[in-house]
Amino acid sequence: MRRIAVVAVSIVALSFGLMISCTENAAKNVILDETPIISGGLGWGVVSLAYVRLMQEPSVEAADSGTARRGDVGRIIARSRSFEAKNMGVWYKLELGATTGWLHESTLTVHHREAEAKKMAEAGS
Repeated sequence: MRRIAVVAVSIVALSFGLMISCTENAAKNVILDETPIISGGLGWGVVSLAYVRLMQEPSVEAADSGTARRGDVGRIIARSRSFEAKNMGVWYKLELGATTGWLHESTLTVHHREAEAKKMAEAGS
């Protein structure tokens, strides 16, 4: 009889634990980056500032690898996220003709297709 009582209490406790774990408070919003394989690539970037320095690495202290101007369109070939205070945010590596370099997310707009990027570049000119 005592064994049945212990099993019954265990079942009630387990059921209560499962009900608590399924409440709305347990729900978390998770934002995932797009997967290039699924999305068809990393996209295209349009430079939004009048003049920017392309960096050799995703850092404000890296050496220059070239320059770009507002409206320049480049294919995004890499993406990096930095959690360091001065480099905080997402960095994109753009291929602009024969030049490649890293730009911070604050210096460009990102588009899924080349046609969208070119249309945005033309509208901004």
